[in-house]
Amino acid sequence: MSAKFLASLPLLSASSSSGKTCAAARARPSPSATPHCRSLSRLSVTTGGEQQTITAQEPVQEPEYGVVSIHHVGILCENLERSMAFYKDLLGLKVNPARPTDKLPYRGAWLWVGSEMIHLMELPNPDPLTGRPEHGGRDRHTCIAIKDVLKLKEIFDKAGISYTLSKSGRPAIFARDPDGNALEFTQV
Repeated sequence: MSAKFLASLPLLSASSSSGKTCAAARARPSPSATPHCRSLSRLSVTTGGEQQTITAQEPVQEPEYGVVSIHHVGILCENLERSMAFYKDLLGLKVNPARPTDKLPYRGAWLWVGSEMIHLMELPNPDPLTGRPEHGGRDRHTCIAIKDVLKLKEIFDKAGISYTLSKSGRPAIFARDPDGNALEFTQV
């Protein structure tokens, strides 16, 4: 990989930058008079025996369409009642009665997770149920912020729910719902 090629990329530079301006801001005009960068990330790359340092720069500006938050996560389930027993009864999530349940061509439910939701959808799951990683952090997963991992661990122990703890040692617990969907619960 040549330094000339790396320097031609809009978000990468083969040499370090002062951080005052960023390549992305120079490449695209900004509504703001002063271009900003979040940070400089340095990456060492070895190609053909040569080692080069690449500096990636991230623009501060939000996308023009205005990202606000995640609104909901869709989770497939084989049996809505069984999933409701897990999400509503065991985890204590509340149903959002304002969301439509009779307007879609399948059964489902909307459950509050803070100010966002989980949309349970009773549909065939294209994902395999066997051969998935034991630790949900190594699989597609939904992460829910909670206040106390130890209390949730007690709930899982009492209910016989299998789980693993975070491999990094941070306060987080990983489990699977009745359909094998991986869930992470991280303490904030």
